[in-house]
Amino acid sequence: MTLGLIAPRDVAEALAAQLGLPMLDVAGYPELPILEERVSPRFLRDAHALPVREDADELVLAMADPTDRYAIDAFAMVTGRRVRPMVAVPGELDAALERLYGSGKSAMGQIVGDDVQDARRRDRVRRRRQRLKDLASEAPVIRLVSLLITNALAARASDIHIEPFENRLVVRYRIDGVLHEIETPPRRLSAAVISRVKILANLDIAERRLPQDGRIRLRVQGKEIDLRVSTVPTMHGESVVMRILDKGGVALDFAKLGFLDDTLGGASSRR
Repeated sequence: MTLGLIAPRDVAEALAAQLGLPMLDVAGYPELPILEERVSPRFLRDAHALPVREDADELVLAMADPTDRYAIDAFAMVTGRRVRPMVAVPGELDAALERLYGSGKSAMGQIVGDDVQDARRRDRVRRRRQRLKDLASEAPVIRLVSLLITNALAARASDIHIEPFENRLVVRYRIDGVLHEIETPPRRLSAAVISRVKILANLDIAERRLPQDGRIRLRVQGKEIDLRVSTVPTMHGESVVMRILDKGGVALDFAKLGFLDDTLGGASSRR
């Protein structure tokens, strides 16, 4: 309940000064929804928050209550990015939510807006896919992924785990059931390395929100190698697991499996 003794903008400005956060002007709200495919309008209204800008590392979030850590952490988890809150005047924030998500828009405006959003979304996906292909096609990245696989084969590893963390990319080999961390590439190559693996496995490199499964067939040092590839989205990017299946490494000879000669002789006589 408000008594009208203090203007909402004055309250917001005082809160911004106290917390050391910037104020969001009316002109700073976006023309079209941001993160529409990931965050529901109901959650935005409940959290009284609205994404206003985004880039590869940061999401700028307009908030009526910038001390709401639950909302900030939720947006950070959904986007995998750092969240920078800005103080919003509640009435202006409500008006922006209504303009972007409200039911008061005309049917024609809704159709046009949906078409524009779909076109922008398709264009973003196309540009992201092309950018990832360019990164994954660079010679150093191709050599790096090839080296990770050949070194795993030399170490007789059964799995290769590639997992991005906030400040580094971790690569581990599973050898005799135990995961061993190896020397790993820099964190900045994370997207390029994972995209290279996804290209080899014929996976959609632009899809980062859903798990995917694929297969890579290689011939290394005259041996046929199958790699079963699984990707899973995480907070800091996609995690990749490659299960190595060495067709030539399976012992099919009974003697090599440890059967004694008399056992083998008895089995032959019974046949």
